[in-house]
Amino acid sequence: MRQNDKAHFDTFGFLFKRQLYTAEEMETIGQAAEQVWTGELGRAPACDEDMHVAPFVERNETLLSLADDERIYDTISSLLGEDFIWSGSEGNRGFAKERPVHHWHTDRPGETELEYTRIKIMIYLDPTVKDLGAIRVIPGSHRMPLHEALQPFQKRHVERTPDFFGMDGADVPCYPVESRPGDVLFFNQSLFHSVYGKTGSRRYIALKYAERPRCDAQLSSLKKWSDYALHPHEGILACDRPAIRKMIEDIDQLREKAEEISVA
Repeated sequence: MRQNDKAHFDTFGFLFKRQLYTAEEMETIGQAAEQVWTGELGRAPACDEDMHVAPFVERNETLLSLADDERIYDTISSLLGEDFIWSGSEGNRGFAKERPVHHWHTDRPGETELEYTRIKIMIYLDPTVKDLGAIRVIPGSHRMPLHEALQPFQKRHVERTPDFFGMDGADVPCYPVESRPGDVLFFNQSLFHSVYGKTGSRRYIALKYAERPRCDAQLSSLKKWSDYALHPHEGILACDRPAIRKMIEDIDQLREKAEEISVA
């Protein structure tokens, strides 16, 4: 199965695992997430209040257990190899009402970024379907030449009503990752993705992992796009579980090296 997972991920740029967590586990996770949002806001958020909190799982012991849960950790190990680093987390709920869409884009654009794999995991706490807030992906767009062919999308995605090769964003051919609580999406951050029809509270937790940088170019990329990975939150620094310690091992040295490169 691990071999199939890696082949699927390498080819299509994502891996979608259904019902990795039970309803009871998702209830516990949801309650812990609400505690973090409430603590950040100083009151209980409105049902569709727009909130983005990062770091997120590092602020709560129940949520931090997701980072090295074997269902997550073992899959990441099969996709990135045994030596990878923690790259932070997010907790999002609601959305800016004037922007119920997130047009086609990639988090890590450009040919040089394709050589350094970073993975984002999405755990939705509310159901999503294609036209009501599900993340959509273009399979294989994390690889050349398709990644290069879609660069016009990257340049236009910040426009309010962009044109995507003569199509509206919602009409671009894609794979909609329709999700129920308990499902988990792993995707390469160089994969082109979008969201249309955001509605309701649309709560989700994102976990991020990256290959341990092996060269100056990868370290520079990490600092440019994910500098927070070089500055782990105190919540994860205080954790003594072996898998967590391994993910942040030698992070001080990596940070110092990244700073030297940026000054040079």
